[in-house]
Amino acid sequence: MLTIAEVSGLIAAAVMIVQYGLPAALVVILVKYVGIENTAVTWSVVNRTISTTIWPHLLRADAANTRQIPPRVQIPSWTATAGAALLVLASVITPLGLYDEIVPGESKLVEFQYVKDPGPWGRVTMPRPNSQFTRQCEVGTVINCPGQYQGVYMAETEPGVWRSIETDENSTINITIPENFTTMFTSATSDQGNTVSGLFDIQYRRWKFNQNGIINKGQPYVRGDSRDIGTLITQDRILLTEGLIVDMRDNPGIGFRNHTIPVGLEHGGTWNEDITWIEPVTKCADTNLSVELRIENTVDDFSDNNTFSIIDRGAFFGLDHTALESPAWIDNQTLDLFGRAHKAARMHNVLVASSLNISLPLDQDTKPLPKMLVKDTSSASPGMFSISSFDAIVLDQLRGVGGAPPSVPEYSGNTSIPFVNHYPDGFKKLLALNYSAIAQICRGYYEIGATDNDWRANNITYPAVQCGAVLGTPLQSPNEDISPSTYTGVETYQKNLYICASAVRASIKTVTFRYNGTGAQFGNLEAVHIADKVYADELSRPLWAAEHSYDRAMRFDPLWGIVDNRYHTMGYKEGFYTLRAEKLWLPTSPFLTGNFGESEGYDALAAASGFTRRLGNLYGGLSDLGGPDYSGQHDYTLLERYQRLSHNATVAAQIPSLKMTDGLAAGLVGTKTSISTRYVAWPASLAVDDTGSGIPRASVVEYRRVIRYDIRYAIPAIAMLALLLVALVWAAAILCSSRNIVQTLRNMYNQTSTGRLAVNLLRPGQGDAQQATREWVEQNGALALKFGQINGAKGDQFCAVVGGCDDAKAGSESLQRACDDDSAPQRPSRDVSSGEKKGGAEASTTVIPKQDSSGA
Repeated sequence: MLTIAEVSGLIAAAVMIVQYGLPAALVVILVKYVGIENTAVTWSVVNRTISTTIWPHLLRADAANTRQIPPRVQIPSWTATAGAALLVLASVITPLGLYDEIVPGESKLVEFQYVKDPGPWGRVTMPRPNSQFTRQCEVGTVINCPGQYQGVYMAETEPGVWRSIETDENSTINITIPENFTTMFTSATSDQGNTVSGLFDIQYRRWKFNQNGIINKGQPYVRGDSRDIGTLITQDRILLTEGLIVDMRDNPGIGFRNHTIPVGLEHGGTWNEDITWIEPVTKCADTNLSVELRIENTVDDFSDNNTFSIIDRGAFFGLDHTALESPAWIDNQTLDLFGRAHKAARMHNVLVASSLNISLPLDQDTKPLPKMLVKDTSSASPGMFSISSFDAIVLDQLRGVGGAPPSVPEYSGNTSIPFVNHYPDGFKKLLALNYSAIAQICRGYYEIGATDNDWRANNITYPAVQCGAVLGTPLQSPNEDISPSTYTGVETYQKNLYICASAVRASIKTVTFRYNGTGAQFGNLEAVHIADKVYADELSRPLWAAEHSYDRAMRFDPLWGIVDNRYHTMGYKEGFYTLRAEKLWLPTSPFLTGNFGESEGYDALAAASGFTRRLGNLYGGLSDLGGPDYSGQHDYTLLERYQRLSHNATVAAQIPSLKMTDGLAAGLVGTKTSISTRYVAWPASLAVDDTGSGIPRASVVEYRRVIRYDIRYAIPAIAMLALLLVALVWAAAILCSSRNIVQTLRNMYNQTSTGRLAVNLLRPGQGDAQQATREWVEQNGALALKFGQINGAKGDQFCAVVGGCDDAKAGSESLQRACDDDSAPQRPSRDVSSGEKKGGAEASTTVIPKQDSSGA
C-alpha cells in the first residue's frame, strides 16, 4: 500500500510531466497550423512559445548550442538547465520524506470501561457467583480452620476409626472467612484506584457447588473447578486473557487484572499499573546422564532393532555414599533452588550408580564410563524408554534410570559404623536411601521418616518447593534430508536428564499497557512491558503476611497476602508472621504432596490453595492421568519450543515453569479492575464490583499524530534552494549596483526577439532599436514576414517582408548590398512576388537570400 509521501511524490511527478509535456504537445500543434507567413509580432510569440518548452533541447537547436559561446554566457545557461533538472528531481523526491507517526502526547485522566475477552478464555470463564468465600482445612483431628471452631472435632471412636463429633445442635464446620481475616487481607488493596490484587481478588476461573451435612449446616458452598482450554506455551510472548496477563517468554508468570480500556481517545494511549504477579521459578542441574535410542533397520528383517543405553557424561566423578547425607535446608526466603537441585542431582546419581552396579568412588583418572545397555526399565519413569514417544519430553518424579532398586551397603544394617543423625555442630543430618527421600530433602523437609508432609511447624520462612526430573527432547534432529546413497539404516538420538527444583514467587510488577484504536475492542489492548516495581525506600516495600501452624505440623493451606503496615507487629500469638520484602516465596502446604491429582482446592479460596496444588502436580502424579498433554508428542509446535529448551540445564528450567504457568492461567482469574469502587468486605463474597466505567488512578499518555520528515529526501531541494539563494543574492547585487540593468534586459530581449530582429535586418535604419514594445507593435508588429525554408527547400528565400510597408523594396536593396559585402559566397537575390494588388496598392517584398552549404 502506498504511503501519503509516495502518493505526494507521484503527484509531483505527474505535475512535472504535465508541466513539460503539455507545452511541448501544444508546440507541435502550433507548428502544424502556424504556417510560414505571419506578422512580425506573431513570429516573436512563436519563438518565445517554442523556447519555453523542452523542444530546443530535444532538437539540439541553436538556442541549446554549447559551442562557440563565451563562458560568461555558457555558465548561466548551463546553471539554468541544471537548475531546471534539479527542480524536477526535487519536486518528486522531496515529498517522499514526509511521514506521519503516532507518538505519546500529554498525560491525563480519562474514563475507562470493562472489556470482555471474546475468545475461548472469555467464554469459558464463569460469572462470579453470589456466594461467600469458603475455606476448607484438613480432615484430621482439627477439622475447623483457624479462627472458626464451632463445636465440631474429630474423635477416635474405636481403634483406627475417626469420626466427627458435634458438641451440640448448633455445631457445624464453618468454612466462611472470619471478619478479622477479611479485614486484614483487604487492608492494603482496597483503597480507591488500587490495582494490586489481594487474597480475595484471585479466584478460580470455573467453579461448582458442593454440599455436606456437617459443613455450614448443609448449605451449598462454592469450590473450584477446572477445565482444559488450550495450551499457551507455544506462544512466546505476553498474552492477555480474561482476567489475566500471561507472560510466556523466558521468565513465565501471570498477573491478575480484570481488563479495562480507555475510551474517547482518537489514537489510543499508554499507561502503567501495579499488578500482583505470580511467577513459577525453576532451577535445574544437569545429571550428566543421557538416554540414547539406537534404531537399526536391516535388510534381513521387517522390524527395527531398537536399543536403549545410558550415556555417562561425567555423572559419577567426585561422588561417594556421603553425597546421600544432607543437613536440612535453612535458606528460607533466600531460597536457593539451584543448590537444592544440584544436591538432589548428586544424590540421584549415587543411587543410579547403585542400580547400574557402578562402584563409587571412581578413580580420578577414570574417563566417562562406556555406554551402558538398559535391560530393566520397570522402575524408570513412564516414557523414558518409550520408542513411540521418544521425541517428547518427560516431567516426572525422581525414579532413576532403571535397573535394580538402589542399595547402599554403607548404610545397611550390617555395617560396622552406625549412622549418626547429626553433624558435629549439632545440625540434623538427613539421609536419602531412595528417590522419595531425595525429593523430600529437596523440598526442605526436616524429618523424612515418612513420605507425607514434614511434621515441622510451618511459617512464612518455609517456602513450598517441588522437585522432579526433566528428560528433554532429542538433541539431534530427525534425518529428514538423507538420500538413498547416504542412508546407513542406523539412527541415534540422545536426551539429557536434568533434576529440577521449582517454587512460586509473588511480587508486584509494573505493567505498561498500550491501547490502539478507538473502538472498545479487547484485541486492541496489549501489555508491552513488565518490570519489577521500583520502591523509593524500605518502608515503601510491601508487607507480606503468611499464616503459621503454631507448634504443630500444618494441615491446611496457609493464608498469605499483602497487608497494611499496621499489621507489621503480628507474630506467633496472632497466627501470622510478616515480612517486608519486594518478593515472597509462597509458604508450603501439606497438599504439596498429600493430594489426589486435583489442580484446584476443595474450597473457593484460590489464592491459598490454587498455587500449591498445581506445584504439587508439576512433576507427574495423578494429575497427568486426566489433564492436558504437555509432553509435545501430539503437538508439534509445542515440541518445537521444547527442542529449543533441551540443550542445557539453564534453558531446560523453563519447561516446568511454562507448564505451571499454563495451568495457572487455565485455572485462575483476576477480578479486580482499575475502576473498582467497591471492594471485598466481610462477609466476603465472590461477586465483584460490576462497575462498567469510571476514572482510574493511572494517568494515560494519549497518543497523537505528528508529521515527521526524513531530511535525507530534502537534499535535492536543499541544493536547489542553495542555487536559488546564490542567484538571488547575485542578481540583487547587480540590481543595486546597475541602475539600467532592467532597461538593458528589456532592450536585449526585445532586440533578439524573432520579429523585431527580422524587421530590423530587412528594414535597417527605419526604426528605433530601443522602441517600446507597444509602439513597435503598432508600427511594425503587423508587418507580414515570410520564412521560406521552414517546410523544405522549395523556395530559396530565407526571410522576406511580404507586405505592410511602402519602402520594402528599398530595404531589400540595402540588405542585398550588405549581403554582397560578405566574404562567403552567396547566391544572387531575387524578389518574390507574394500576392496581387490589394485595394489598389502593390505589396512589396524584401528578401533575405538563401545561403548555400558553404556559407557562414
